[in-house]
Amino acid sequence: MFALAALLALACAGYPADAPGLEEITPGLKVVPGAVNGTLLERNGKLLAFYGDPREQPAAVDTVLFTHHRRDVVWAGPGLVSAGAKAIVPRAEAASFTNAPSFWAEFASKRFHDYAQQTTKLLAERLPVAQSVRGGDTFHWQDISARVLDTPGYTRGAVTYLVELNGRRIAFTGDLIYGDGKVLDLYSFQDAIAEAKIGGYHGYAARLGDLLASLRQVAAQRPDVLIPARGPIIRNPAEAIAALTARVQALYANYLSIDALRWYFHEEHMRAKARRVLSPPAEVEWMPMAETVEPLPAWIVPIDNSRLILSADRSGFLVDCGSQHILDELQKLRNEGKLAALEHAFLTHYHDDHTDQVSKLVERFGCTVHASRQNWEVLENPGAYRLPCLTANPIHVSGRAESGSRWRWKEFEVTLYYFPGQTLYHDALLVKKDGGEQVFFIGDSFTPSGIDDYCLFNRNFVREGTGYFYCLDLVKRTAPGALLINEHVAPAFRFSRAQIDQMTDTLRKRVELLQALLPWDDPNFGLDEGWARFYPYASTVRAGNQARVSLRIMNHSPEAQTFEVRVHLPEDWSLRGVTPPRLRVPARTEGAVQVRFEVPSGAASGTRILTADLRWDNWDLREWTEAMVTVTKGE
Repeated sequence: MFALAALLALACAGYPADAPGLEEITPGLKVVPGAVNGTLLERNGKLLAFYGDPREQPAAVDTVLFTHHRRDVVWAGPGLVSAGAKAIVPRAEAASFTNAPSFWAEFASKRFHDYAQQTTKLLAERLPVAQSVRGGDTFHWQDISARVLDTPGYTRGAVTYLVELNGRRIAFTGDLIYGDGKVLDLYSFQDAIAEAKIGGYHGYAARLGDLLASLRQVAAQRPDVLIPARGPIIRNPAEAIAALTARVQALYANYLSIDALRWYFHEEHMRAKARRVLSPPAEVEWMPMAETVEPLPAWIVPIDNSRLILSADRSGFLVDCGSQHILDELQKLRNEGKLAALEHAFLTHYHDDHTDQVSKLVERFGCTVHASRQNWEVLENPGAYRLPCLTANPIHVSGRAESGSRWRWKEFEVTLYYFPGQTLYHDALLVKKDGGEQVFFIGDSFTPSGIDDYCLFNRNFVREGTGYFYCLDLVKRTAPGALLINEHVAPAFRFSRAQIDQMTDTLRKRVELLQALLPWDDPNFGLDEGWARFYPYASTVRAGNQARVSLRIMNHSPEAQTFEVRVHLPEDWSLRGVTPPRLRVPARTEGAVQVRFEVPSGAASGTRILTADLRWDNWDLREWTEAMVTVTKGE
């Protein structure tokens, strides 16, 4: 039973200890329902909280134990800390609690050319830390001892707390596991794999290996109950851990079988990847390599990760321009008389290594820049997005086209397609030369070994009619015999019909595996961090002025959903309206909420963060997405 002082504390907060929904795990330990599983442990009239207290008026708490730094969980604790509670955090993530302002100030520029690929669901403001702990430590509070395990996975430095109460061993596992053997999302596991010499951008859910190691460590402790930060309390830990392990391994084997990185990194490194997740002997049923063709047709000139189409009259049509060296080589060709004029440039996608020098290209050669309607915005205003590999150089798209637009250029028929392969913001160009040669410039979407979906932050959807399903079908229908050109791959290549069908079938199986692994009604919620995003992601506002941003919500659900929105502003800023506060979004479409706010005239210069809560159906996500606002002074 809770002691009288603790009962009074709960009652004074407006929530009596026997309030509906409070669940007693064992005498003295109750879970407070909400967007996180705030858990209160009472001893001698004092309260210890795990994760925090999700209620509007929380009880008085002495100490809060956090398992990881993610603000969408930590939000339940700062109110307790500001009221005097001590914050206990993982040592490996302490800086994420204490250095939030510095992170955001640096991220204003670091978000461009970002290849580390870590979620930005970090605290908006600093949280004072009383103590940090790591695996092997024992945290003592009253007569309670909480053993600490290092359990990285969902975050790099997460911990689990083990407490024995009334003969029961209880593990507080944060976001390590959800429900009967799921994880909340997949993109949070993106990371580098040092032993395979793979960086963060290419590390598809790389911390799944850490997740499985952490799960084994938790299972070895034989806990009776797992209390995760979110989702149902887990009363059969061994069964849930076994289910999650099997689901992760099945998904990863599926992913590796058609992974484009096998072309770049070869099987030695791929097997190093596989061993981190798959049980020995870590065998993978690789798709056979596509047919490769060298040399390229004589009318295609390779320049780094760009390709120049040269017509018989020496006019040029360039595909992508990401480096100064490409500009220099084009100038050299012009000086040598091999390039009479550069008339057109086509951009396969927004990534900096394909776009950084396009504006200089236009200045020097005066060419028309082509892209599909789906990509105009990200090319012309890249700073409004939070995406991997952003260029800081806006590009004017002078040749705006709809997907499927076809025209004649010299001795070529050219067709531009929206092609959401490697990233949601991607195009492709089918070029047919008089006489029969066909080449499909597909950007970074394929290599001879498979599909380039190795960065989860690229917003690559997995649903029939979208993403790679769409791209594979387009190749099969419109260019079954065309040579495919990925400008990072020296030879051209060609998939057989059987290989296209194998990739499609593998993706269909992947959808089934993701549905088993993720708790959403559509797995794209767990793959697409950008399903809820502020636009613009970053903006500049003068102190004393009003500003407006939109919150764009992609409803991946197969049903229409009504989203309730709550916006959090820095202290002293004023919210002028959220229109509408409840947004009905049809199935698998994007809707938008308008947010107006005012920055006070006395606001200090610098970068501040606003966040948004989202509630719909059975989901309640707090501080789920953010926007950066840089405040300036002056007339």
